[in-house]
Amino acid sequence: TAPVVPSTPAPAPVAAAPVAGQGQVQIQFTADCWTQVTDGGGKVLFSGLKRKGDNVSVSGKPPFAVRLGYARGAQVNYNGQAVDVAPFTSGETARLKLGQ
Repeated sequence: TAPVVPSTPAPAPVAAAPVAGQGQVQIQFTADCWTQVTDGGGKVLFSGLKRKGDNVSVSGKPPFAVRLGYARGAQVNYNGQAVDVAPFTSGETARLKLGQ
């Protein structure tokens, strides 16, 4: 019988390099904020209340629809680039599309 060769584990994917045709949304929270992120196919990737100090990172097929219940409490990055949510903010909430 052939000797058993241990399989080497595959290297972990690098978070900063999204797969072709994929995008990555990262949100850091500086205040409590209800958040929802939906991918280009309409699938909800994240929905819920995040607390100050939390982070969310999701990836999928763009464009992403991002809804923030307290826009000033969230710092949004798309594929590693900071996103200014101010132009998409109405009152306390923001709705924006990323990667379209």
